[in-house]
Amino acid sequence: MCTEQSFYSFSKYRYLVGFTQKNSFTHLELINMAENLEWDTAITYKDFLKKAREHVELMKARYNDLQINETDIATLGSIQNDIKILVIGTDRCSDSIGTIPILAKIDSIAKKIELRILDSDANARYHQQFKVNGKRKTPVVLFLNKELEELCRWVERPNAAYKFINEATNPSSEGRQKALMKLYSDPEIQQQCLNEFMRLVLRSDFILGRK
Repeated sequence: MCTEQSFYSFSKYRYLVGFTQKNSFTHLELINMAENLEWDTAITYKDFLKKAREHVELMKARYNDLQINETDIATLGSIQNDIKILVIGTDRCSDSIGTIPILAKIDSIAKKIELRILDSDANARYHQQFKVNGKRKTPVVLFLNKELEELCRWVERPNAAYKFINEATNPSSEGRQKALMKLYSDPEIQQQCLNEFMRLVLRSDFILGRK
């Protein structure tokens, strides 16, 4: 388990190795089956924008405005293993619309990465599996191998955004949403979010045997 505040972790992928074949499925194997089904149901970023009812232009602007430096472009181009990224989110969520365009930009650069998005409202039962402290958080970002087994996980928002919300003078839900909408347009917050995703992309690649 990683200890950074933006909750992400190594997953069951390593622990599936060595399981003996039985007539009944293990709990982890059943979760993997669910991930296969949900991946097939999930849609591309382009289709997500087409179906979105809120904040479409804002997401497009954030995607277009995001600057990725040459070092990160080279790193994304060097990924050796196929990595699938499944986002459980919604266009109604400030954190989702702040982070999904960043993942879409990564997907557009890295040939070995494939991004899909699963609507958290329409797939609430699946979303329940990823509660943090008993609560559902959005978005949930799952880094998967080509067999759709989970490698790493990232939840909700980057560290700097957590710090800002914790220190905010207006803790109400409405005030928090307004603050987040503004915060995700800050280039520094976008860069930190990008950096956290880049670390998990590399970590996933190393778990899969990057040399």
